[in-house]
Amino acid sequence: MRCGRQRRERLDHVDDDSVRIARFVFALSFFYLEASGYRERATTVEIQPGMDLQGAVDSHPEGTAFLIAPGLYRLSTPIRPKNGDSFIGQVACAPPQTTCPAILNGSRVLPPGESSGNGFRIAGQTPHAPTQDPKHCEPGFPRCIYPQDLYLDQKPLTHRDSADGLNSGSWFFDDAAHAIYLRDNPSGHLLEIGESFAAFDASPANNVAVKNLTIEKFASQTTLAAVGTNVMPSPETGANWVVENNEIRLNHGSGVRINFGWRIRNNYIHHNGNLGIGGGMGLIRSTQPSRVLIEGNEISYNNYARVKPGFGAGGVKINVARGLIFRNNYSHHNQGSGFHADTDNIDLLVDGNTITDNTDEGAFVEISYSGTVRNNKLFRNGFPDAEHWLYGANLLSSTSRNVEAYCNTIEVSAQGGNGMDIIAQPRKGYTSGGNFFHHNSVVFDGNSGLTGGGGADPSEPDFYSENRFDYNAYHLPNVDRPAFAWAGKRNTFDEFRAAGQEAHGTVDKLTGATPDVVITSPLDGASISGNVAVTGNARANGASVVKAELDIDWSPQASQSSSPFNFSWDAASAATGRHVLAVTVYNRTGVWSCYAITVNVGVQHSGQ
Repeated sequence: MRCGRQRRERLDHVDDDSVRIARFVFALSFFYLEASGYRERATTVEIQPGMDLQGAVDSHPEGTAFLIAPGLYRLSTPIRPKNGDSFIGQVACAPPQTTCPAILNGSRVLPPGESSGNGFRIAGQTPHAPTQDPKHCEPGFPRCIYPQDLYLDQKPLTHRDSADGLNSGSWFFDDAAHAIYLRDNPSGHLLEIGESFAAFDASPANNVAVKNLTIEKFASQTTLAAVGTNVMPSPETGANWVVENNEIRLNHGSGVRINFGWRIRNNYIHHNGNLGIGGGMGLIRSTQPSRVLIEGNEISYNNYARVKPGFGAGGVKINVARGLIFRNNYSHHNQGSGFHADTDNIDLLVDGNTITDNTDEGAFVEISYSGTVRNNKLFRNGFPDAEHWLYGANLLSSTSRNVEAYCNTIEVSAQGGNGMDIIAQPRKGYTSGGNFFHHNSVVFDGNSGLTGGGGADPSEPDFYSENRFDYNAYHLPNVDRPAFAWAGKRNTFDEFRAAGQEAHGTVDKLTGATPDVVITSPLDGASISGNVAVTGNARANGASVVKAELDIDWSPQASQSSSPFNFSWDAASAATGRHVLAVTVYNRTGVWSCYAITVNVGVQHSGQ
């Protein structure tokens, strides 16, 4: 990047060692932004608490970098960026390990109010109107569709539909009386109500960066988000944002809403009212590559407003995207699915994620086409949804075509949930076929839960011939239990095999935790030739690794008895084109797991 003549403005005086160090880190971030496609910043503006952030944006040109000092910034209206602007916390942070002390807050502080019956009343408040039908709310949470939340000492209270019978931790907004009621005494506590609908407005700005910030308590609608374009998606407007190293929490709707070219990396997105991450490209955009990458985020405890997961709630739900990559995220304890690709997601990659303890599906691909789900740890999802037919699965393909799932490790909780399932439901214009689940390990902790498939749509008579399970390993406490759904009934493993599935699969008693394995070189998507070193690590969670096996396109090539492993593969022996390279490791009891990447032999290939 050329330094040239850079105009530098100081809007307030700050001169201590931490800020000088932060400026150095901030300057280094320019090189990262340049490498990501951002043009040179002409202006750096330092922002201090109490300043008019939007006024600073309005008075500076496109491409300004706003360096935001630690402190609380209450936004009464969303920020409207210009093309190429960046909003970066002055102090580098890596949540949840370290906090982000520059805080964008969408709430306002309320007075303690006055005693009223068995609780307290705060008069003179103006409500925001509900945004959806009450049918979207779970029973007992009728006001999930109201965008404002009440926070008592950083905790969102449950919004009830009457002032009668309020208990500790709940509140009611009497719209007609313009009054708030709550049971807890707010005196001496911080009481806030969500007011601004987003941290960043439905702006046409492209190439915006949002980094190192805490973003909290925005009154976003359940279908919208605190960070996002909040308009119809477009590759020309609101595109190519970088959202990185932020803590995004306590917003009523979603934390982030995607658009074309977005990179959402290494954020801690938790305790939002509906989704951690949502959005999509729109039905008319399904033919255009989304260029969306969601990577390295922790996404947890979302949907405190209790939207029905069937309407889209929980960790992540994406509608309509081509080429979306969801990689190396940790999605856990969400009220809903951990990851849900719903409707016209094409060429999807779900890779290397840990998805655990979500109340609905772990990884869920629905009415979509051509997806790969691999290298994921999918543990204890689907409880308490339990065995509601084949839903509540750790891995589920529903009315989708050509979904391939391999090298996933699945644990079915003894309390409920299902394993890995393929189903068909009546969906006009969509069928289920070409799905292949292979080389996965499925552990049942107890004697509940199913794995397999079922076609509930009579218009799909070929369901049981078009979808396949093979080469999978199942570990059950009772190997004779009918845990395999197929052809409209529950089957034993032998019956499942007799029906044409798992010709090469295995079943045995639970023998311990599956080993962990990762390939470190070559990189996924690499173009290779000649002799290639295949290296990586494995560990067996208390049991020694006794064998590592290299497969090329699922054909064994070599094995060794050590970890870290180091194989040599002569790529000249492979045909030109794309190949799957996998390493399978075994512990001393014979339990195995695998890790796979794709490489390109003799051709140049670039991906996200």
